[in-house]
Amino acid sequence: MESPEAEAVDSWSLPPIVETPPRPGYHHPATRVEIAEVLAFFGEEVVYGLRSIELRQADPRSSGLQLGRLVIPGQIVLYEQRPSPWTLPGHLEGDEAQRLEIAGAQLEPLEAATIIEWPGDTLKDFMLIEVLMHEVGHHLLQHHKGKRLERIARTRDHELFADAMARRCREVYLDHGGSFR
Repeated sequence: MESPEAEAVDSWSLPPIVETPPRPGYHHPATRVEIAEVLAFFGEEVVYGLRSIELRQADPRSSGLQLGRLVIPGQIVLYEQRPSPWTLPGHLEGDEAQRLEIAGAQLEPLEAATIIEWPGDTLKDFMLIEVLMHEVGHHLLQHHKGKRLERIARTRDHELFADAMARRCREVYLDHGGSFR
């Protein structure tokens, strides 16, 4: 017998989830199956209008941390990550540090850097909720305003909406016992 989630997904479809293998020394913290489970868990309204989700290699020329992004219209990209621990230059400010700690990261501030340790499945959960669902928030804002090719809100407002989406998803996830099944 199929689960209620599987039966619900039969009546609507998930967007394609395309994976490019990570470079040596990197990995995709969440698998295509885990991404599909999260999307099925949150339901049809979060995938409406999504064209694809891609697991990609990060741009090696970029000096910053690349997690994910929305490519308008309707494509979400999640980037490969280095294994834990991460060493980031400088100190993380309040909201950034708090978001990582809420997601389960352990932060160790040093004189000129911050060490971020991701124990257990915390990096996977972070990528699924804080990154994927944040980008879904950006997509929903764009899609429901009918503006498929142009940004419809100031960056600050876009980020506030996407952050609120990720926060609501984390609350639902925790209310469900920390499982997407």
